[in-house]
Amino acid sequence: MQCSISYPTPERQPPTEPETTISRLRTVTGNRFPRKCSCGCGRQIPRDPDVPYVVDFGAQRPYPAFIREHSPDYGSLGKQSRQSAEDDGLPDVPGFRPASELLRESATATPESGRPWASGQLVFNAGQFESARSGFADYAKDSETGEQLRTRVNGIILEDLEQKVLALRALHAKLREKVVGESFAGVVAWSRPV
Repeated sequence: MQCSISYPTPERQPPTEPETTISRLRTVTGNRFPRKCSCGCGRQIPRDPDVPYVVDFGAQRPYPAFIREHSPDYGSLGKQSRQSAEDDGLPDVPGFRPASELLRESATATPESGRPWASGQLVFNAGQFESARSGFADYAKDSETGEQLRTRVNGIILEDLEQKVLALRALHAKLREKVVGESFAGVVAWSRPV
């Protein structure tokens, strides 16, 4: 007995338009496997957990990877923003200046730029719910060494904290004088502001 079942063979039509893939370039950090740059330069992307490189997740697998400087969109971010500003007609508006120009003009270094600085803080816990805190930061003065700067900053913090602790102890003494005979903890717990 002969089979009369025939299966249709699918006809392949040549593509009329080239298939366009949407480029989804993303910067990825850390290359775990050896790969070559897909731009055709033949350079190897280093196997390093801190090296950034660009991967096109819109392409077919295996996704093409590029050294960041070789990626198709490298350097186009700044060009696109300048180009889009020109296309919008914004530079033609009287008195209009892009913010990037304003930032370039006003980005002058402060006098403290590049100078060493030190900071610190101290906390004195006088009880369960009360404490005194002191903190300070400053830049080095002219011809002041790093050690002198730290000594000066720590001295200011210590002096300020000592004044606060003395004021806190004076407050405790004042409260003790007002209520003689009762326990001090009971006075603090049930006292009202004077």
